[in-house]
Amino acid sequence: MPVTASLYERFRGVGRELLDLLSRYDSLSVSGAEWIPVEGSSPVSVAGADSSRQFEVYRGFILYAVQGYAMLVSREGFAGSVEDASVGYIEVSEVSRVGVKVARDSLISSTAKTLEVSLLHRVGGGGGVDLLLFDGSYESFLGPILVFKGELRRASLRLAERIQGLWEHRLKMLNELYGRVRLAFISKSSGKLNLVKHGGVRVKLGSSEYQVPDFIVVRRVISNVKPLKPGFLWYENPYMELRRECDEVKRVAPNLSCWYTLTYILLHPAGKIYQLTTPGRLSREEVAELVKQLKHISPDGYPYPLSATHHSSKLTRSDFRSLVALITPELETGREQLEQTL
Repeated sequence: MPVTASLYERFRGVGRELLDLLSRYDSLSVSGAEWIPVEGSSPVSVAGADSSRQFEVYRGFILYAVQGYAMLVSREGFAGSVEDASVGYIEVSEVSRVGVKVARDSLISSTAKTLEVSLLHRVGGGGGVDLLLFDGSYESFLGPILVFKGELRRASLRLAERIQGLWEHRLKMLNELYGRVRLAFISKSSGKLNLVKHGGVRVKLGSSEYQVPDFIVVRRVISNVKPLKPGFLWYENPYMELRRECDEVKRVAPNLSCWYTLTYILLHPAGKIYQLTTPGRLSREEVAELVKQLKHISPDGYPYPLSATHHSSKLTRSDFRSLVALITPELETGREQLEQTL
């Protein structure tokens, strides 16, 4: 079916509103934050990991698959890789009270993150690696634990215990790695309000203060930097705390820090801004050194060990369906007739 005239007009109306909002963002003033350029790079031995996932909701259960890949890049170049996978299912009947989507997303996400940590533990746990790179934020790898302590636990104890088991295994491995090797978490998302809510950054339009997402703050700061060079954002309080989850984290992983340093980095003049979080309270000089190390392995503006593992771990929809057919060709989603007529 082609795009209707009604939908087209609705999009035009929303588009005008968005342009007006973006123009207001461009008029904001920011205080309490500055851009720190970083010259040069530092060669290090780095490992990165990523994973890919697919799932399908069949009649009676959800079948899912996750495959992960990790690679090590030494000071001389590519130095090896490892891969692993996880396949499982969720019975729809056991998650009816909490909802299929919540249960599915919670379990599959936890499975993927635990697989990535496991791969990096295999690559870097034995020493000889200076830096381990994770795709996502430090906070996302440590939690949230409340998902299996509240409603999900009451709705499906078995599923909640599966998620908790994955979470504890992940934290125990991170606990072993922390202190042996630097852990750095690179996130593409910056929609939270960390800088204005917890970082001491102030945003104003005229005499009125505004609370805006981090990416708006960063965009306003770098708009005044000419020419923009690779570097990082430094501000009044770059140290964030795992508030409600800290006691639970310490119970499982006593070595892990409940404090982490949060900043935003640019690794190439033509690259994009990414969020960087790393456990502990790093000084400005320590962040600058870490950015130098990341620049060395980011010729295109994004760390090569993460981009390479992203592509190597890719699991396509077609691949997943081919694998399902190996189990049985008779699994039904209930949508087969619609798919045949589209």
